[in-house]
Amino acid sequence: MKNSNPILSMRNITKIFSGKVRANDAVNLDVHPGEIHALLGENGAGKTTLMNILSGYYRADEGEIFMHGKPVLFKSPRQAIENGIGMVHQHFMLVPQHTVAENIALGLKGLPFVFPLRIIEGRLREFVSKYDLSIEPGARIWQLSVGERQKVEIIKVLIRGARVLILDEPTSVLTPEEIDRLFRILKKMKAEGKAIIFITHKLGEVLEISDYITILRKGRVAASLPSSAIAQKEEKAKAELALKMVGREVILDVKKKHVNLGDAVLEVKDLLILNDRGSEAVKGISFSVRRGEIFGIVGVAGNGQGPLVEAITGHRPISGGGCTVTGEIGYIPEDRLNMGSVPDLTIAENSILTQYRNSCFSGHLFLNLPSIQEWAKKLIAMFNIMASGVNTPAKQLSGGNLQRLILARELSRNSSLLIAEQPTHGLDVGSIEYVWKSILEQRKNAGILLVSGDLSEALALCDRIGVMYHGKVTIFTGPFSNKIEKIGLKMIGM
Repeated sequence: MKNSNPILSMRNITKIFSGKVRANDAVNLDVHPGEIHALLGENGAGKTTLMNILSGYYRADEGEIFMHGKPVLFKSPRQAIENGIGMVHQHFMLVPQHTVAENIALGLKGLPFVFPLRIIEGRLREFVSKYDLSIEPGARIWQLSVGERQKVEIIKVLIRGARVLILDEPTSVLTPEEIDRLFRILKKMKAEGKAIIFITHKLGEVLEISDYITILRKGRVAASLPSSAIAQKEEKAKAELALKMVGREVILDVKKKHVNLGDAVLEVKDLLILNDRGSEAVKGISFSVRRGEIFGIVGVAGNGQGPLVEAITGHRPISGGGCTVTGEIGYIPEDRLNMGSVPDLTIAENSILTQYRNSCFSGHLFLNLPSIQEWAKKLIAMFNIMASGVNTPAKQLSGGNLQRLILARELSRNSSLLIAEQPTHGLDVGSIEYVWKSILEQRKNAGILLVSGDLSEALALCDRIGVMYHGKVTIFTGPFSNKIEKIGLKMIGM
């Protein structure tokens, strides 16, 4: 790895947004053949911006990129992939109604006019066999699991000749089994001499899979070192990496204070919900959430958690049973970009999406813009949202800062029930610490329904946990220290 010349070098890369926000500030990065290079940093540290420059989505304001020692300039993603650089984004770029083969064929050069899919299917099967990917060329994207869709994205860049593969938060929506399979695939690619840039917030994965680590903080390189230089004990190593990322000690060891339980704010009784295909997604489950309690719903994705939340929040009809909510609902959705915010609206406008009828923010005909902007400034200060101003579009915020904005909006409503769906999905350790503390604070005045794919998060925060499997729920009461194995087995149906 490091005894070879770098396949890729980025020198003094600088990118400035809105005239003053330095997303990248003189960043240097070297990546070698046969290397898995982890790129770490807080949300908003500049990781995705740097990779978007490398993959041709953005142009750097300053600096140069070299491939095999020769300068290159990418004006588009097509030019980047033609030079052997392919990026798999956190949010997949696939056409759901098309087949696997059709998605791979889109934009691919050199295909014959007649029967191009036959050529694609043949080449696809070669990659499927080579990397043990198990993908059916004729399957439609909407029929595939999240892990399978990710495989399609990886094949898309490999079939175009990528020698440098960029993976942006590749494990954030995968099950443990899917993560293991992905890591086996990456190790095969590494053995072939491919270079992999692995963007993640999960420090345990960095220690398991990476050869080299570069850490960004506030747009600059805070550290660049081989993984072997990190402490060998996992907890100490995680603490060391977190300190380099955030610049302070981060403790994800919550100490929940006792809170007196109040009346039930959510009661679910014999709830039956159908999915989009008319099959039973939730099969007659019952539970309640009391004020002062955090009730967790955990399970492998696709076992009814989504339809359950949609029914409680009024986004999906109930086919049987009942659901009673006392008071108002605050809702932090899993899809923070499209469900939790309006990307093209400003921070100020997004801050009142769920309370714009409040007399403080609107008169009879028009919104009170000065009042809204003052409110947004208050939330930015209280929740430490990193943004250039209240008129910044929400789509320009990093994932962590957008989540803070949604948290600020929903927690400030003082609802009796807070539904938090995957609240730390894709967040760095500093942001996770902040979200956990915010949820625990809200517990004093509300009942909380926490839906999480991260079992360790549920174990740390929840008073009771409901494990969903095939639309049914099994409830465990804390403390959970001697029940972790049973909970894990229930998650896979045993």
